[in-house]
Amino acid sequence: MRCLFLDLASHDGLLACVTPDAVVAAGSVDHRIGDHELPPLLEGCLHRARWSYEDVSQVACVVGPGGFMSLRVAVACANTLVHHLGVPGTGVHLSDLYFARTAPPLSSLSHDGGGVGGEGILWLHSTKKHELFVRGFGEYVTLWPEPTHLSLDDFLGQLPESISWMGELIPEHDAEILKRGGKRAELQAIASVLPSFLGSLTYKKKTLEPWYGRTW
Repeated sequence: MRCLFLDLASHDGLLACVTPDAVVAAGSVDHRIGDHELPPLLEGCLHRARWSYEDVSQVACVVGPGGFMSLRVAVACANTLVHHLGVPGTGVHLSDLYFARTAPPLSSLSHDGGGVGGEGILWLHSTKKHELFVRGFGEYVTLWPEPTHLSLDDFLGQLPESISWMGELIPEHDAEILKRGGKRAELQAIASVLPSFLGSLTYKKKTLEPWYGRTW
């Protein structure tokens, strides 16, 4: 595996060249970028890895949630690479990437709630001042088995006590959850989990699509 990884959706975006054993090169993307800015950043990452585009065997791209422009730029670039290089690609939902970073034993929980009983974690992602996405893992999977778009009031009305959460929240949402006993989970460094995470995914020669997730 020589996977080119693109994440422009996260607050701490990342471009990385990844093998089964290590992240061999990476570059942070901590601001919104346009179409013309991404190719030089990718080429710089490839150069640091001592790869050419022809060395890439797979492309993985975070497809959402995130800003409209960031997702469009990342997914369009990933699709261009998949098409022109003739390699398979895969879309990554941000909640799955966060779940891969949870420390044991949470990382041993299956997405359908199996694993160590009585433990769980919520993935949360602010979209607007009064809206957010939520997904449950472990004991919370029955509440929100898939990434779900909710108003803040609806979410707080269903919020279990003393939750552990991961994700990206605006300060107002963070403060509301803290008042209800929620605490941010400790996560492993992304570089330590990317090789195994990307190696576990299924890659296909198909067009990737952004995930915006809003239904209202």
